[in-house]
Amino acid sequence: MSLRATIVIISLLLLVSQSACAADRTFQGKVIDADTLEPIEGAVVVAIWRKTRAGIAGADTRFKDAKETLTDKRGDWGIVGPEGYEDKIIPGLIHLMGVFVTTEPEFIIYKPGYRRGVRGGFSAYPYIDKEHNLEGIILNRPGETWEEIREYSSKYSVGILRFIPVKDPEKKLRDLDFSFQYPENVRKVGWRREIEAFKVYTVVGLKKAKTREERRTAIPSRPTDYIEKIPFLNKILQEEDERLYGRSKTK
Repeated sequence: MSLRATIVIISLLLLVSQSACAADRTFQGKVIDADTLEPIEGAVVVAIWRKTRAGIAGADTRFKDAKETLTDKRGDWGIVGPEGYEDKIIPGLIHLMGVFVTTEPEFIIYKPGYRRGVRGGFSAYPYIDKEHNLEGIILNRPGETWEEIREYSSKYSVGILRFIPVKDPEKKLRDLDFSFQYPENVRKVGWRREIEAFKVYTVVGLKKAKTREERRTAIPSRPTDYIEKIPFLNKILQEEDERLYGRSKTK
């Protein structure tokens, strides 16, 4: 192999390694009551990162790290961590090489007394596209009933977002100067990787649980591989178990 070819290969490997090591960013947002729009203090927010690589039998995915925090009096929270891998050099090359890459974080947002999931709740985040002169808020509010959620999902796929034009959208979200309801004529915009929930300031509205069963099913599963990383959530779950069952189920 020629010296020039060797240098090219080494340079490519260095670039691949750098791209596989995702840079840190701040994930942030606010948690509020879906009905009253009042901030929820003390909700726990957990970010979970995994590492994955391609294998002969399929993807090899493992836990990498987790961080947690509690919302403040304004319902605000922030967590710093890896943005998540994006193949910017040669699509698929890193997977072909079998290099572990960090996934985008998964988020758990939990407050005892509120439902888990999207039913009755919503998320909203700013969308600014200077190239197409768009500035506003993406609102994802799929509905109260499962029938409404199914209808919503059939109309709006991952690549189609409901867009509400407003000026200075992040400030309006931070100040809760927004109705979190759809206007009569909602515009649609396309999904963009760099503008999505939690990569920008995101408001999440949680719906209160109306029954004991809703409260019980809202409890997130307890992880076995990173329980020591989430003392806030673990404590809250212990307290909720004692409240619902009269004893703690958490070891």
